[in-house]
Amino acid sequence: MAKVSPFGQASRMKIIRRHFRDAGRVTPANAWKFLCEALLWFDASTGLAHLYESDKAQPGRSKWYERSIRFTNILRREFGGISKDALRQRFDKLFRGCLEVLEEAKAAIKAEKVEAPQGEELGEASDEAHIVDAELAAELMSILQERAGLKQERAHDLARYLTERARHYFTVERKRQNVLGEGYEDVLHHLLVEVAGVDETLLRLRKRANTLPGFQGKTERDRIEAPDLAVVVGDETKVLATVKWSLRQDRQKQLSDEVDGYIDLRSQKRFPFYTLVTNEYDPGRLVNTAGLERRGQHIDCIYHTNLDVLLEVLADHPKAAGLRALVEKGTLRSLEAFLNEMGKQFGAKKEGHDARGRRAGGMKRGH
Repeated sequence: MAKVSPFGQASRMKIIRRHFRDAGRVTPANAWKFLCEALLWFDASTGLAHLYESDKAQPGRSKWYERSIRFTNILRREFGGISKDALRQRFDKLFRGCLEVLEEAKAAIKAEKVEAPQGEELGEASDEAHIVDAELAAELMSILQERAGLKQERAHDLARYLTERARHYFTVERKRQNVLGEGYEDVLHHLLVEVAGVDETLLRLRKRANTLPGFQGKTERDRIEAPDLAVVVGDETKVLATVKWSLRQDRQKQLSDEVDGYIDLRSQKRFPFYTLVTNEYDPGRLVNTAGLERRGQHIDCIYHTNLDVLLEVLADHPKAAGLRALVEKGTLRSLEAFLNEMGKQFGAKKEGHDARGRRAGGMKRGH
């Protein structure tokens, strides 16, 4: 039997479905809460809900620390006036669920008491880990003694602690980015089907563009882009959606490369509705991304996890006016609008959508 990765899609979807069953009635209007509970986490270095890059959101570094406090308090209010600790317990369900699967797998292996022969992969990996840990701890202890002036016993204890934390970070915490990236796409896919009522047979998740109808053109590119989410109707791709939790500079460049790739491959007459779904809180990045244009194509619309929270958190930001202009133009919309619009156009059940939540206007191309 093939092993199931604790951080893989099968594990993620099992956790998402469980979260959905336990969440009560999820509608387009409150779906942002479901998404936050699944994916948002508390920054260990600040004790606040994660809003911005950790190194820039520290006390005294920038206004992002104060905004993180405001963000956390807004979330406390929106989740019923609960305490910060209660809010923390409600968040990060997907990653914590994956860690639970990992621990269960470790426990199962231990219970089986399987002894790997000397020289087998399991034994070699374990021995190597112990050697690396010991060497790193010795190096850190030397540094702590020479540069921090710590006594040997204190340096030894601190070095071991730092080694354990480093090992945890590189073996577990780095997995968060993988879980967050594809997990965001998985959660949106689930919401589209279960909340918006989109016909699941129309959705394509992480499929290479040249496998989608209407993108059979020839290209000299080495890399074929795979849209995070696409909607296919018959022999035409109707929607291409890029799903990004944040929009750091490298990801903004990635968006440009994606558009170029889709333009090269497009064989259908009309370019699909091209959109971005994000949880980015930097207004400059959002405004810059909204202005992206490549060879006459641009992003039709950006959907944000919660537009009201975004504008409230950034009320003091000098670029907040730029966001309001995008909202007024219809270029920046909410997750609620995304679910309503997708459900209206691609719903498996044309009747009864009102019971799922208020519907917004349909998708309109920006060009």
